[in-house]
Amino acid sequence: MQISQLDKLTQCWYSISMSIKGLCRYLVLFILIILPISCNPAPDPLANNSSSLEQTDLELQTSTPRPTATDINNRTPFPTEVIIRGTVSIRHSWDETTLPGLVQIIKNFQTLYPNVLFDVLLVPADNLQARYIQDTQDGIGPTLLLGPAEWGPDLFNLGLVADLSPLVSNNLLATLNQPALQSAHVGNQLVGLPYSLQGVVLYRNKDIITLPPGSFDDFVTLAQTATQGDTLGAFLERSFFYSGGHLAGIGGQLMEPNGAPAFNNEAGLAWMELLKRLEEAGATDFYTDADLERFKQGKVGWIIDGTWNMRDLAEAIGSDKLAIDPWPTYSEGRLAGFVTSDNLYLSANAQGDDLTATLRFIEYLLSSEAQSLLTDADRIPAALVAAPADPNYGELTIQAISALATGAGYPINPASATYSANLDISLRSFFDRQASAEQALQSAQDAIQAVLAQNAAITTPSP
Repeated sequence: MQISQLDKLTQCWYSISMSIKGLCRYLVLFILIILPISCNPAPDPLANNSSSLEQTDLELQTSTPRPTATDINNRTPFPTEVIIRGTVSIRHSWDETTLPGLVQIIKNFQTLYPNVLFDVLLVPADNLQARYIQDTQDGIGPTLLLGPAEWGPDLFNLGLVADLSPLVSNNLLATLNQPALQSAHVGNQLVGLPYSLQGVVLYRNKDIITLPPGSFDDFVTLAQTATQGDTLGAFLERSFFYSGGHLAGIGGQLMEPNGAPAFNNEAGLAWMELLKRLEEAGATDFYTDADLERFKQGKVGWIIDGTWNMRDLAEAIGSDKLAIDPWPTYSEGRLAGFVTSDNLYLSANAQGDDLTATLRFIEYLLSSEAQSLLTDADRIPAALVAAPADPNYGELTIQAISALATGAGYPINPASATYSANLDISLRSFFDRQASAEQALQSAQDAIQAVLAQNAAITTPSP
């Protein structure tokens, strides 16, 4: 039988279709068999798979420990920024040449505490204390006064400044000049804090004497060696203000806490002997500027003078030639110069946010950063941690800070002027060989006691 061409094509197509269907059956069967072997299906959450749970716990414990109740209770809270507000009201007598230094300190403080406001008023120095007293008594005074250390006792006795003892830390106090800090006390009350210093120091011309002195004997030897022609190794001031610090330096005392004389004793005699021995080092002076002028001419190796002349001396001989030396040792102590200071006083009326802001500014004003800026205001910082970077006077200021740290606080007492005047009379009589050391001290003591008794009689009301 003949098969048509169409029938052949139909038969061929049928065969191909059957082959494809067979291949698909085999492919589906292959997938069903292979898939469970090659894939890892998610475990049944209802299945008891203890080994998997134990493994998961182990991994959690070794990577991130689970917090306990104790951990949660002991967590350190996230620090919250304390916003300081209030107004710092300042009264001062800084002049136009030094005021920019204070302005810069305030600007720096406000970058740290932008919510603190400032009310700053310049009052002439002659009127500053009286203005502060009147305004504070009227309840309109500032929160902070910048003034001399000798104002402290009177302002405190009037109840116009606060006792800072419970308000400042011992760590802060330890960074300040200790002689000046001691002078800021009235009894056990801290009535002010020194922020800048002045004082008596030992200046040296490095071209004439190349080494600082170690002991007093070294001082004398170096000065004698440097004395050549019209050049003096030393020209030393011996009036009370410039020599009275030596008494404290060798362990003596000028007055008792109640103001009575305390110098007429063995320590006082040792002080008189020391002042006499200064003649061994060279020429001596008594309240003239002869030593200062000769030093400016480059004709003296050592002089004793005040820090207020530091820049004049540096300009005269060159800042690279000028040094402020440590005081030389003497017997069991050392020579020393009186230290005075400008203090900051906290108003007794300060309270609330203004008190908080003012205390924070006080801390900043005594910080290394702010104190280092005082050099720009021609002031010597009271903080031992200050690091002035002034290219001309920075090194000299650092030397002054160090020398004043071993000085003697000038007595803040209304009778100080009486002591100074009468001791100068006795010292001159001793240097001129008109009186012995014993006679000079006794004469000074008698004169001082007479004045103190007269003042007590005037100030004590009659019944």
